[in-house]
Amino acid sequence: MRVLFDARSVRTPTGRYVLTGLASAWRRDARVEEVLAAVPQGADRSQLPADIAVVPLPASEPWLKHVTSTLVRAADRVRADVIFCANGTGPRDRRSVLYFQDLFHFRYRDGGLPLKARLLEAGRASWRALSAGRSGLGVAVSQAIADEAREDVRALPIVEIPNGVEVGALRWRGEDDVVFVTGGSGSRKGEETAVRAWARLRRQTSSSVLEIGGVDPAGRREELQRLVNDLELSKVVRIHGPLPRPAYLERIASARLTVACSRLESFGLPVAEALAIGAPLLCTDLAAHRELLGRAGAGESFPTGDDGALAIRLGRVLAGEMPHRLESPPVGWDWTARGREHIDAYERYVHA
Repeated sequence: MRVLFDARSVRTPTGRYVLTGLASAWRRDARVEEVLAAVPQGADRSQLPADIAVVPLPASEPWLKHVTSTLVRAADRVRADVIFCANGTGPRDRRSVLYFQDLFHFRYRDGGLPLKARLLEAGRASWRALSAGRSGLGVAVSQAIADEAREDVRALPIVEIPNGVEVGALRWRGEDDVVFVTGGSGSRKGEETAVRAWARLRRQTSSSVLEIGGVDPAGRREELQRLVNDLELSKVVRIHGPLPRPAYLERIASARLTVACSRLESFGLPVAEALAIGAPLLCTDLAAHRELLGRAGAGESFPTGDDGALAIRLGRVLAGEMPHRLESPPVGWDWTARGREHIDAYERYVHA
């Protein structure tokens, strides 16, 4: 089997993480002859895995032309059996596998995106509806995404395969008197919930520190810092911008507790990573988070945006009542296992 990964839209750290994880897993599968990445000319190729071939695309062309003709011609040229489309849209081609990993693909109507982005997503949604009957398969990273996808593209078979989680040999130690909050890009990460909860615990946190990592862009860090200053928490709350992945995972392993306050997630990679490391975890009760907690049989959730409920649970943790955690890594969560599930699905639906 020859798999062509459409890497034109891979720009975010999460996108590169998926590309690297899946491509490397496919290369380890004996059923895969070659993995190729379709990349615009002039694009940064340094993040691509070293063992996949590059298929050059025009440097700049309209998205619709790319998806209707350019990608198909590239797939024909390299004799691809599968065209993997990471942003949930692909050609009207039986080889197309549409990868659904972002709820914004379906939530653009709810006003969660700026107008220009909503219009772009509306156009992509129209194309998905038109092309679904001619595509081969849809892959969703969580049950919540799968449910949304089945509503929008009913003619397309959908299978659920979570993202892989790679944390190496890292295991929770918890030696630092720190509560680590998994921050990120965009207001949906909800880090302010943890700050407000920490303010409610002022008397119980004299020696503990709340640390928030990965907050981006700079304007969000400044806004969060103003909240910290207004609540007089500057001595016990630290805010960090983007962290290298090893440093981010190390914070989870060394912190007393990990907290995720997101208001919208399609999969919840930081939650999955904390569970895989075996860290005690509190996270919002989003559908994707509940699914991960259920799969792991560990961690606890609190109502999304409820700093009062989070404060109560944090107080119990500081008093020694910890959430249940995994003593060993969960089986089948790594990219090798997830890549195998992908190839199983491709053989069934696309490359029979």
